[in-house]
Amino acid sequence: MNKNFPDKLNIILFISALFLSLIIKFNPPIWTGFGDPYDYLHQSQESFSSKNLYLPEKQAQFYPRPFTVPLFYKIAGSDPETIIQMQKFMHAFSTFFLCYALLLFFKKNHVKIIFICLWYLLMSWWNILGWTHTLLSESLSMSFMFIWIASFLVFINFKSLFTIIAHILITILFSFTRDSWPYILIIFYLLYFIISIKWDRKILAGILSFLILSIGLFIVQQKSAETSQRYRLPITNNIVFRIMPNESYLKWFIDKGMPCKDSLIKNYSNLNDFKNIYPLYIDTSYSKLFKWVVNDGKKVYTKFLITHPSNFLLIHEKPKEIKRIFAYNIGYTGEIRGISLITDKIFPIFNLLIIITLNIFLVFLFFKEKILIWILPSVIITVFTFNAILLYLADTLEVERHLFITNIIIQFTGILLVSFILDSNLIKRKLFRRL
Repeated sequence: MNKNFPDKLNIILFISALFLSLIIKFNPPIWTGFGDPYDYLHQSQESFSSKNLYLPEKQAQFYPRPFTVPLFYKIAGSDPETIIQMQKFMHAFSTFFLCYALLLFFKKNHVKIIFICLWYLLMSWWNILGWTHTLLSESLSMSFMFIWIASFLVFINFKSLFTIIAHILITILFSFTRDSWPYILIIFYLLYFIISIKWDRKILAGILSFLILSIGLFIVQQKSAETSQRYRLPITNNIVFRIMPNESYLKWFIDKGMPCKDSLIKNYSNLNDFKNIYPLYIDTSYSKLFKWVVNDGKKVYTKFLITHPSNFLLIHEKPKEIKRIFAYNIGYTGEIRGISLITDKIFPIFNLLIIITLNIFLVFLFFKEKILIWILPSVIITVFTFNAILLYLADTLEVERHLFITNIIIQFTGILLVSFILDSNLIKRKLFRRL
C-alpha cells in the first residue's frame, strides 16, 4: 500500500464531507425559535475595533457572550445563511486538521485508514453535524476544540516556534467560544506539564508557556463574564432548583446574605417545569436578588460547593439526572438529514465502561512501549470528567445542551483508544490479516 494513501484519503474525505454538508438545507431555518442567536447577531453588529464586540456590558434584553462566536458571525457578515455555511466549513476543516495531526503519530498504514474512516463517520453523526445548521455557540465551540487539540498535537510533533505561536492564537479563540473552556485549559496543560517533566522535557518550555497563557485567559474571561453578567441566570437557576428545595441549603444561603427569601419561597418553590422560572428573569421586584447574585452570588455558590463536597461529587444526584450528562440528539438541530441518516444508526458505539476498560489496557501498553501519545486518552478522560461535573453544577437548566460534548468526546476517545491499541506492537500485522 502506498504510504501516502492515508493523507490523500484525508483530503478526499474532507472535500466529500464538506460537499455533503453544504447541500443540506433547512427551509424554514431552525434557529429562529431560540433566543440566543439574536444575542450573537446583536453582538456581531459591533465594529471590529469596538470594545462592545469583545467585552460588552449587560443591557436590557441582551445577554453578552464570549467574543469568538460573535466575531466569526461578524466575519460572515452577520448573515444567518452565510454563518451556517461558514460553520460547515469550520466543521469540515476541524475534521481534516485533527485527522492530519493524529496521522503524524500512527505507525501502521492500515490503522491510519481505520482511524480515518471511523473519524469521518463520527463527524458526520447528526449529534455533531446537526449543530452547524443553527446559530448557537455549539458548532464553532466544538470545531475550535478539535482544531485546538490538533494544533497541540502538531506542536508535540514538530516542537517549533511557529507551532507554539499558532497554538497560542488558536487557544485564545477556542477559550472565548464558551466560558467554561478556561477551566479545562488549565487542567489540560497542568497535566501535560507533569507529563513533560516525567517523560519529555523537550516540550516543557512550550507547555509552560501554554499553562501561563491559560491562567491569563482564565483571569481575563472571569473579568469578561463579570462585566457581561453572564453568571446571573445560571446562579439564579441553581438557587431556585438546587438550593431552595433543601431547607438547610436555603438557610446557608440566607445566612450568606441572599435577599428576597420569602418572596422566592412563595412564588418559585417546587417548580415542576423549568420554563416557569422565566418570569423571574425580568421581574423588577427581585432587583435586590439580582444585584446580590451579580456581586456575590458566584463566590457564595462556589463556597457552597467547597463546603458541601457531596454536591460537587454529585453523590445526591439521581441516576436519571446523571444520565442527562450523556444525552445526544437533544432536539436543537432539526430532523436528521443527509449522510447522518446512515451514521445515526451507527453511533453511539462506545459507553463509559468500554472507554475505561480500553484506557486501562492502553495505559498498560504505554508502560510497556513508552509511546507518549498514548497518554492523550487518559488526559482527555480526566479533563472532560471535570468538565462534565463543572457544567452540571454550573447551571441546573439545559444540562443536556451544556454537556452536548460529553458523548461526542466518549466516541472520539473510543476511536482513539481502538486505533492506538491496533497500532501497538501487541497487535501484529499477521494477526490483523487473519482477522
